[in-house]
Amino acid sequence: MSVDKVFHIIDENVDAYVDQLKDFVRIPSISAGASEDTSGYLAQAADFLEENLQHLGFEVNKIQVTADSNPLIVARNAELRPNRPTLLIYGHYDVQGVDNPRTAWDCDPFAALEKDGHLIGRGASDNKGPTFAHIKAVESILDSGFELPLNIIFLVEGEEECGSRALGRYISAGGLEPFKPILCTAISDTSMYAPERPSLTVGLRGIVSVEVSIYGPRQDVHSGLYGGITCNPNNLLAQSLSALEDPQGRIAIPGFYDDVESLSSREKSILDSLEADENSYRGALGVPILKGEPGYSILERLWTRPTLDINYLSGGSPRTVIPAKSTAVLSCRLVPRQDPARIETTIRELIRSRVPEGIQVEFGPSHKSPPYLLDLDHPLIEPALKAIRSGFEIEPVLTREGGSIPIVTEIEAHSRAPVLLLGMGQSTDNWHGPNERFCLRDFHRGIRTSASLMYELSHV
Repeated sequence: MSVDKVFHIIDENVDAYVDQLKDFVRIPSISAGASEDTSGYLAQAADFLEENLQHLGFEVNKIQVTADSNPLIVARNAELRPNRPTLLIYGHYDVQGVDNPRTAWDCDPFAALEKDGHLIGRGASDNKGPTFAHIKAVESILDSGFELPLNIIFLVEGEEECGSRALGRYISAGGLEPFKPILCTAISDTSMYAPERPSLTVGLRGIVSVEVSIYGPRQDVHSGLYGGITCNPNNLLAQSLSALEDPQGRIAIPGFYDDVESLSSREKSILDSLEADENSYRGALGVPILKGEPGYSILERLWTRPTLDINYLSGGSPRTVIPAKSTAVLSCRLVPRQDPARIETTIRELIRSRVPEGIQVEFGPSHKSPPYLLDLDHPLIEPALKAIRSGFEIEPVLTREGGSIPIVTEIEAHSRAPVLLLGMGQSTDNWHGPNERFCLRDFHRGIRTSASLMYELSHV
């Protein structure tokens, strides 16, 4: 396989690839936040992928994991060769809703309008564009007259925006077993560090989310008639939550930092080289100051330190009442070695310890996912960087991200193979917001990167 010849094919056909991507983006395959039944559109998006992959000679299975789930696309090149490594490529075809409100968009969110070098549309960057780039990379290799240099498995779901329930069941039930051994998984559901700063993301924070409710009188009561003799759930909840963080901004949960490892001097040097600008973050957020643990840089606080945030508070009303119930949802972003289950237990214990005996406290369903980290010395790091360097013709950087992608750790655990997070979009692409966009130059270079990655991994 000649990478230069494949690049020539990509460069010649990129306009056609863009037109096909527009057709994909025009399908309103909303799985979260839809104001109407979109099951037909989700099926249409799955059909679009099935047709494109069958055109490449792939064996495609459109799997209905449960009766009410969106189709899962599992595709493989027709002949899996045991003497070649296997690359698993994950993506999703479902998108977020657009009623936020839709008038906030400058154009129809499913018109796939091309403007100023960007494709405007819901799902253009999250995640139809990057997923389609991997498919076009396979097509460009085949159109160049070469065989695929390694076995390729596509795993594309339609429920990422609403929890990946069907995919989780598929993986847990052994869905990946027929394709093992898997060399690695490529996922392009992260972003580049900045425009013209392509990156390989080596770490994601984990998460634990906890809902807690504290109960008082059987109904809201007048604070003048009953104030002073009954516990106020709002007060109790506020007192409990205030114990979670100290005045310096450190999390005060006993044992919270026990498993947190310090960064190596090598990784600190990598983060320092990225030269994050605090003024830019303040401007983007519209805030006068930033917060965080003393002694850590802004990227350390964003990517490599754990957090605790109160995401939701509810109880009572603006009227002078003592509420019957007060509820909060809080979440922690966790770093490598922290155990989400243990952190959840310590949060519950601390909150309970702050509530008077006899007061009813209930915890709702929790959500948790472990962190992900790829060792900087892993042998697949250099081939991935070489592929990005070749595709973008820019020196890539190594980054982490502060968010969580639960399916990453699920795939890693069940495939027993590392995950390469190759972002193609930008953090400014307005994922989940109005006027989502995808830079078409990055789409072009993303196809080149994917093709180059297949070549580089075949030589590992």
